Amino acid sequence: MMGVVHVPVLSLHFFTPDIDFDLYVGIIVTSKQAAEALKFYTPDWNRLKVLCVGESTARVMKELGARSVETADGYGISILEVLSRHQGKWLYPRPKIIASSWPTRARELGIEVDEVILYETTCNDDMEEIKIAQDGVLIFTSPSSIKCFTKRTRILPTHDVVIIGATTQKALPYGIKSTLSQETSVISCIEKAREIAAS
Repeated sequence: MMGVVHVPVLSLHFFTPDIDFDLYVGIIVTSKQAAEALKFYTPDWNRLKVLCVGESTARVMKELGARSVETADGYGISILEVLSRHQGKWLYPRPKIIASSWPTRARELGIEVDEVILYETTCNDDMEEIKIAQDGVLIFTSPSSIKCFTKRTRILPTHDVVIIGATTQKALPYGIKSTLSQETSVISCIEKAREIAAS
């Protein structure tokens, strides 16, 4: 996008364990990476209900052939409300490390959820030195992106910081001020960053 520079601080690695999709009534998708991971499987999953954490993930799943898609309000914990309206066992294709406790809470509420690790994000150690303008607007879309960014450079007091959601915001180093995007989507983050840059 015009005026936006993507800094590849993360590397993505996929896993392909065996999955029997016949065991489930639906799949819970909380990221575009999980959607990408499902591409490694035959389209057997697309007959299941798909519950997406937000609209951007729902769009990706529809493009991949999902037939029945429902959307939560953008946060992991909002998934519980939607799940409580359904019967049966759900599959949660997830990263190796998750920042939300909603799967544990779901089981405490009697909702059947199986977790399967389909991908892992790690710091991109092959990335060249990060050069960021001192008055730049930084966008972070996950706790791991903050971790990997701050491993290589600092967030300066002169930077404006835009964050995709509350869980990611909690991962910021102490004392760093930030602005939450209006919606939990990358597009919304970019819009907020452009608004800040223009003011």
